[in-house]
Amino acid sequence: MNDTGFPFTDITKWEKNIAEGLTKIRSTISKANPLIIMVQLHVLKFFKHLGDIEASVHGNISPFENKMLDITQSLIVSSDLNTGTRCLDKNEINEYMELLESLFTAATMYVHLTQKDDLIKYSQGMQMNVSGTLYPFFEKDHFTDMLSPYTDLLDENFGITSMDLVEGLLAISRHLRTMGFMEVLLDSGASPEKELTENVFLHLAEYFNVESITGWPQEFIKELSLQQGECKDFYENDLQVMIKEPPIKYKPFIGIGDKYYCFSIDNLIDNFYRTVLRALRRKNGSITNKINDIQKDLSEELPFKLFKTILPTARTYQNIFYKAPVGANGKNEWCECDGIILFDDVMIIIEVKGGALSPVSPFSDEEAYKKSLNDLAKNPYEQSLRFYEEYKKAEKIEIYQKESKKRYKLITAIENIKFIQACCVTLDDFNEIASRIEKTEFIQNSDLPVWCVSVNDLRVYPELFSSPSLFLNYLYQRSQATKNPYIKLNDELDHIGMYFAYNDYSKQISEIASQEEDIGEIYIDSHREEIDTYMARKINSNLDDERESFLDLLIGPAAKPKQEMEFMFEQLINLLDSTRDNMCIRVARYLLLLDSNSRDNLSEFLTSRSKKLLEFRRRKAILTPYMSPNYKKGDGIRELPIISIFLLHTSNKVFKDVVQRKRFLMERVIYEDETTYCVVVGVNNNKELKKVITHIIGPEQFQALPEPAYNQLKITREQISKSRNIKEFE
Repeated sequence: MNDTGFPFTDITKWEKNIAEGLTKIRSTISKANPLIIMVQLHVLKFFKHLGDIEASVHGNISPFENKMLDITQSLIVSSDLNTGTRCLDKNEINEYMELLESLFTAATMYVHLTQKDDLIKYSQGMQMNVSGTLYPFFEKDHFTDMLSPYTDLLDENFGITSMDLVEGLLAISRHLRTMGFMEVLLDSGASPEKELTENVFLHLAEYFNVESITGWPQEFIKELSLQQGECKDFYENDLQVMIKEPPIKYKPFIGIGDKYYCFSIDNLIDNFYRTVLRALRRKNGSITNKINDIQKDLSEELPFKLFKTILPTARTYQNIFYKAPVGANGKNEWCECDGIILFDDVMIIIEVKGGALSPVSPFSDEEAYKKSLNDLAKNPYEQSLRFYEEYKKAEKIEIYQKESKKRYKLITAIENIKFIQACCVTLDDFNEIASRIEKTEFIQNSDLPVWCVSVNDLRVYPELFSSPSLFLNYLYQRSQATKNPYIKLNDELDHIGMYFAYNDYSKQISEIASQEEDIGEIYIDSHREEIDTYMARKINSNLDDERESFLDLLIGPAAKPKQEMEFMFEQLINLLDSTRDNMCIRVARYLLLLDSNSRDNLSEFLTSRSKKLLEFRRRKAILTPYMSPNYKKGDGIRELPIISIFLLHTSNKVFKDVVQRKRFLMERVIYEDETTYCVVVGVNNNKELKKVITHIIGPEQFQALPEPAYNQLKITREQISKSRNIKEFE
């Protein structure tokens, strides 16, 4: 009895289905003018998404729809077919779409049943079915950053600057993503019910003319184009059509006669950076070393630039050196680290790889694919681990700057770090595996959590995290998820979506797992829908396109995705963050570790006690409400210190006089022998939290007092203790 749930599991039958499906698909293509069929498919896709709000916001939904332009163009450039001059009628187009759907189903089954590593099968499936890895909103910044360093080489070899290149690429993106095509369609008399003539389709084809859209030199466009039948030896057999990378990955445009067209915007954007570099190398092989040097400098600078937008007050050290045991004899040698980011008591170890993920598919060359994962993930993690282990030996490490071949200058010594995260950043996107890399053979088991992220995905974080405390709390929660065997996500942004939904999403999944005995794996649905919607609407708002207001009217404005919190709790977190003071932000990070019930209690305290505080003030009476989460000895949350929150009016003198403030706090902390984070919050007459100051009160402050002063303080503390009414977390 087979346990797959599929009608048959003989892999050769699925292979036969692929071959038969491709024979029929090629036969259909041969009936039509290749340019016309590409336009027909674009029109079909356009009208389908026009009537589907979800599809128009998120992009393509089904894999065969996602890839129908790509596979058709790939078959045209890789097949030596005698093609017709006509267009396909409506029945032929519908049959063609059914053939594509069956083809992708058969290919998916073939991948699933093949006797290969789960990692290879998973990666192959993702590459075969998914495209569009960069949000259009980031295209301008991304390609400006990525291509600007090559402007001299581009000008020398193709007579085009990086700015020309980026502007042309953005023009293609706008052209293929916006409603401009609707105007051309309406002018042609097109509608979903009406069949168009060959001449109309040929007229519509000019909308996709790359030279007309971009103004790029034809020599450059030609270098990125393939003619019909130009790659007839690219596929060795029919199976490779589905499991090998497509030829248009290397050259995204299709040439028909002396004109060049772009139909698949996702394929273009996903591969454009590497495509341009390949074109430069083909044009002038002598500049390969120069390209490599530029890429090295770019990869070392760009991630730190992006992190600086997320954590603007962090200390950043790039290209640093330190001493650590190396080799079999364990001799201390100079070791390099791409950089570290320090924020308060958090250290992020950055290792960057500018090399390319193997362009061939996982099934085409399993060893090449694994080697590229070694280069992009395993090696940088092991480098991070060496730095981490050297720090942990003494909870301290000295970092140096290299001044010459044998001369190193001390920069600083790093210590008092409570949380360390390894971050491996890549220029290439390998999102299909990066989000679960810690569950693979490439990451060894250790106490150092790893975060593998592409520059594409790293760009999303400054857009979604405007708060350093939220980002650092996310980093902590993500580190917990890496240790949870049940959390295997398909996308980096699913981690963000789950964090927004549950905060401690690792605990949430573990609680689900505990409800079942002998549970194997948990299927976790995508949690990035809100992020996709938000980013889609962001790009619409930047385009000269009436669709933005249309979507606003139809489904309402898109709210920025975030973690839901009670109003007063969120106001306190924002206030602590706004100080740009590390101690206040640390308190915000601690408070974000609280569960929803504890957060709600804190919010209720701030709301109700603000009201009472203002009432007592009008009566000229004294009220000092405060609460102390985690204060019970032996019964506290391990990750949290004792925190005492004091609510005062913004006009209180305690905010101005530091001596009076410290005295005030020492009189009221619960324990003398434990460290307490004291948060003094100021509320104005409108019940808004407007001021906040954080002090740490611990045993050393009490021990430093002269005996008479301490005795007097002790009497005051006892008096306050008798009247104390602490609001506890339940």
